[in-house]
Amino acid sequence: MIKTSLPGFAATLLMTTLLAGPVPVRAQDDKPKTPLAQQMGGISKDARALRKMVSDPAQKDAAVALVKDMIDRATKAKGFDPAKTKDIPPADKDQFVADYRKQIDGLIADFQTLEQAVSDGKSADASALLDKIQQDKRDGHKKFNAQ
Repeated sequence: MIKTSLPGFAATLLMTTLLAGPVPVRAQDDKPKTPLAQQMGGISKDARALRKMVSDPAQKDAAVALVKDMIDRATKAKGFDPAKTKDIPPADKDQFVADYRKQIDGLIADFQTLEQAVSDGKSADASALLDKIQQDKRDGHKKFNAQ
């Protein structure tokens, strides 16, 4: 007969319960994404993939296709209002939306420049543009993101 102590048994039971229990899901994942968030999420995904392939000449065509997808997504995103718009006082709302659209126009122009750099095989220029776009993303999220 095996002797076990009560604290040892309790610890084993606790560990078994924790390991066999359901995996908690982040609360953020439960909320459906807005159309704007879907487009921006696609741009982020494309940018991460692009960063990995931008210096490989063999992947130039795939990289150009990713940039074209980013341009398409940004163009679609321009048609949506940021979620934060609802928190802006009515008197400032038009200017807020105009500033957002101007920021998206700048993003599209950066993507077009990025497309040219990738097409021309200028990986250093493309990497520098990706860095600029990443910083612009941070700045834009501070200004336009509701969170």
